[in-house]
Amino acid sequence: MDNVQQSGGVPAGPQRPTLLTVLCILTFIASAWGIISGISNYMNADISSQIAGTALDSAKEQISKESDNAAASKMAEKVISGASEMLNPANIKKNALFSILANILTLGGAFLMFQLKKMGFWAYVAGTGIAIITPLVVYGASNLMSIGMTAVVGFFGILFAVLYSLNLKYMH
Repeated sequence: MDNVQQSGGVPAGPQRPTLLTVLCILTFIASAWGIISGISNYMNADISSQIAGTALDSAKEQISKESDNAAASKMAEKVISGASEMLNPANIKKNALFSILANILTLGGAFLMFQLKKMGFWAYVAGTGIAIITPLVVYGASNLMSIGMTAVVGFFGILFAVLYSLNLKYMH
């Protein structure tokens, strides 16, 4: 007897495992935050670019004045150069749009998985895939900052996808 009887003799649907519930709630929170953040980043791209650009210019000057180690100085220059490329308003807007799309897919996927629908897993995987490749596409695969962003998003996205996949047997 797969269905649990509720009071009144009406059969209840399959029970959602606790791990799946926790994963879905964490994904609801993270995806909603990602959508809000993406909208904010898109709308404030020009202002953010100007403010961060000023800070990067200041940091670049300070590094060139204070650095005794040529290798460390060169590495810092490369990181700052990558960050400068990321602060282009057009790139910020592109990244924000892809981020919004990825987070809509992961949010929708989590919502479907919360309802024990297997299609939600594939929507989540698609959203995670978009989130992983976006920094590389928008900022370039040679940009150290985009590689770092991809690594962090990839680690958590793949971890959650693996944990969700453990619950596929409960979904239909």
